[in-house]
Amino acid sequence: MPVTRPFVPILIAAAALALAPPLSAELPAQTEGLTLDQAVETALARNPEVLAAQARVDAARGRTLQLRSRPAPEVTAGVEGVPIPGLKKAGDEIEVHLGLEQAFEYPGKRRLRSEIGRLGEDMAQAELDRVRLLLGARVKRAYWAAVFAGSAAEALERSSARLDALIEDLQAKYRTGAAAYADLLRARAEKARLKNQILEQGREERQAELALDELLGRPAGEPLTLATALPFVPLQADAAALVERARAGLPSFRIAALRSAQADSAVKLAGLGRRPDFLAGFLLPSVRTNAWGVSFGMTMPFLRPGRAKGQLLEATAEAEAGRWAAAALDRRVRTAVESAYVAAKSAEEQVLVYERSLLRELEDELAIELEYFRFGKTEALGLLDLHRTFVLAQVEHLRALFLYNLSLADLEAAGESAD
Repeated sequence: MPVTRPFVPILIAAAALALAPPLSAELPAQTEGLTLDQAVETALARNPEVLAAQARVDAARGRTLQLRSRPAPEVTAGVEGVPIPGLKKAGDEIEVHLGLEQAFEYPGKRRLRSEIGRLGEDMAQAELDRVRLLLGARVKRAYWAAVFAGSAAEALERSSARLDALIEDLQAKYRTGAAAYADLLRARAEKARLKNQILEQGREERQAELALDELLGRPAGEPLTLATALPFVPLQADAAALVERARAGLPSFRIAALRSAQADSAVKLAGLGRRPDFLAGFLLPSVRTNAWGVSFGMTMPFLRPGRAKGQLLEATAEAEAGRWAAAALDRRVRTAVESAYVAAKSAEEQVLVYERSLLRELEDELAIELEYFRFGKTEALGLLDLHRTFVLAQVEHLRALFLYNLSLADLEAAGESAD
């Protein structure tokens, strides 16, 4: 019986139910497995890079305690009255002095050292935040790579099943002489091409899962089910707002500001390098046990001006280098944010192209053409070409979603250096 256009809606519904799942099933919502948030939390709790950065925070606290402490007191002993051989006289006595001596630094030195140590602690904490931010972005990239490869493989599997139905129809038509053998060969070749694509996506999924296992500290080879599908929420902020957000929130800017403050304190401390420290001691003589004594002294750094001059030169150069590094950081972050923003908006437009109408129209037209082919109203060559176009559109839609979410992950840590 000939097929007429009034029956097209019924044919579309039948074909969609029999051959192709609805478009919304392309990204199934999983209720069990590892979500993206859980993956990030696991990595932040177990990754060795984060644990090492946390240890460096403790090390910075230890350095602050050392810098804040006063010079240790010293026990001293002295001998006086030792006669020169051949010149000893009657009544000469050897006297031993035992005492305790303490150094007192020039005012301001200890305070500046403490400030340098405190700023070092803040820098170590900011560095920990930087490592956590970079690790979170890496986890998201590996997670999305695995999700994309798995979703693409599933879409290709569905297309392969649809092609199986077409091949069965071609075989039936070929046996009755209604289809050419060349059409059957083309369909089989298309099936082989889809199989190779599925194998390639499976390989990429496995590689992404292994990279994710490494970041999460999981043993390689354990089963891994990812529960978060590739989302799509259009980006609302503009590039200028994202740059300002990066300046306000990126740990590297905090590190640069703290390094500059630490360098300024080091310059001030170096400026006090020529100031003398003072010494005071308490003595107990061995001959007159009913007496005691005191001693006073001071260091003379001005007799060795090269040391103080070198310290000042080094501290000043470090401060200048820090200012140049801060300027370079600002330019690097601005460029990285704007580049990631352009990539995100480009991927966003690609997603919208597919989601607005293209995928649905291709799916509907493919369902119609499949039914027409069963009734001999269309040729196999055109149907195979349309099927290949639909498969390509499905994968490219997923790829656009993948690139969009990668760009969002890059925006979170844009400009941060892994060094």
